[in-house]
Amino acid sequence: MSGSVMEQIVAELRDSAPKFYPNHVELRNVRVVGHTPKSQHYVYDMVIDFADGSERVAAKVYRNSKEGADGARAKARAEAANLQHVYKLSEKKKLSGVPRPLGDFTELGAVVSEKFTGTPLQSIIMKAALLPGFDDQGALNLAAYKTGEWLRAFHKATAEMPAPLNTEQMLGELEQLCGQCRKEGLEDGDVKVIMSGAKAAVQRVKKAVSCSAVLNDFTPLNVLVGEDSIGMCDYARMNMRGASFNDAAMFLAAVEVLEKYPFCNRRITTEIQKSFLEAYGASASDQAILRVLKMKALLGMFVQGRGVKESAVRKKVMWATVMKRFIQQAAQRSMSQPEMQAA
Repeated sequence: MSGSVMEQIVAELRDSAPKFYPNHVELRNVRVVGHTPKSQHYVYDMVIDFADGSERVAAKVYRNSKEGADGARAKARAEAANLQHVYKLSEKKKLSGVPRPLGDFTELGAVVSEKFTGTPLQSIIMKAALLPGFDDQGALNLAAYKTGEWLRAFHKATAEMPAPLNTEQMLGELEQLCGQCRKEGLEDGDVKVIMSGAKAAVQRVKKAVSCSAVLNDFTPLNVLVGEDSIGMCDYARMNMRGASFNDAAMFLAAVEVLEKYPFCNRRITTEIQKSFLEAYGASASDQAILRVLKMKALLGMFVQGRGVKESAVRKKVMWATVMKRFIQQAAQRSMSQPEMQAA
């Protein structure tokens, strides 16, 4: 199916490319130069060649799910609506790093947009962890700082009226996750540390927290670091309104969980989180809430598991063992530190 879909996308872009790029002259070709298969979709890299230059394009084609082609179209419509909404705001609010949609291909179960050229932040983190001297010039901390600035700008561009933080609901969800993690081996002592630290953090929380569009997948893997700006490559899971802190907490959790790799040490992840929070503008009380939400995200990752087949028991056990040890360490340093009690 994806083959015929791409043929239709290529044909359509041959007709519409001059309209999207009026500054170029003489369209020469539209070609597919590669693709990456994902569990729910394919991402195709494309190039539009003009006589005076080329433009990079990304086509995301959803796989048919249990709902068939209707399911793929529904996912494409949701993502396309999100991307269109954010792109219009980015033009109005001068927010960089948001790819421009190129036509409507949702009936094909696809989303087509300009390709933001950059390196995933996670790749930069891995290089800094593996290669001695790679980050001597502070490029990683600068990338983390710029990431915090971008997320803050995104939340300001999509800002809604603040809303009260439902602390009872948050603590209830955290306790439920702890209960699920017990089944995977998380000890009662760790649960006690997590819950007591969380309750201390929310005691003096502000009456209202910032609300905005929430990406729900703002991780180092989806953050692209370009030469001049930061970009976000996936808007599929975005909600038009939610607590802005959820994006920041997801990013912090995704950075911290990289410590499960032996070569990615605590110093690297701490510096990244510090630079990100400084640029994001999180106050001391904000950071207390973010630690709770970060722990909630980490517990969610633990519950979700590695995503391997049930038959791969050994891999699932190894994943659970590594994550249990990591959660224990994260709970001790994040949820029992003095500033959590004083926030």
